Amino acid sequence: MQRLIRRLAAVAVLAPALLVSAGQPGQARDGRNTAAILGGIAGVAVGAAIADSANRNREIYGAPPPPAYRPPAPFSPAGGIICYPEQRACYNNGGAYSGNWTWRVYGR
Repeated sequence: MQRLIRRLAAVAVLAPALLVSAGQPGQARDGRNTAAILGGIAGVAVGAAIADSANRNREIYGAPPPPAYRPPAPFSPAGGIICYPEQRACYNNGGAYSGNWTWRVYGR
């Protein structure tokens, strides 16, 4: 289908030039036919685009991908302790690492 559209577009571009060159010697050189030629080229381009979009297979795309992984939110196993599952570490409220709670929660 793509080849056919490309060939039709090439013919649409070349046909007006051939028609203008085959006309009377002074007929197309005065600029009156330029708008008609450009309008015809634009019309063919729009028609080719519409014809191409109508024949696209809309069934080729599969299911959407699964959502990106998001680790669980931070939690507090006891007062003054915050554990971050993404880091697999626990900290006290002052921001210092708590090895005791990290060991109790994550086993390391």
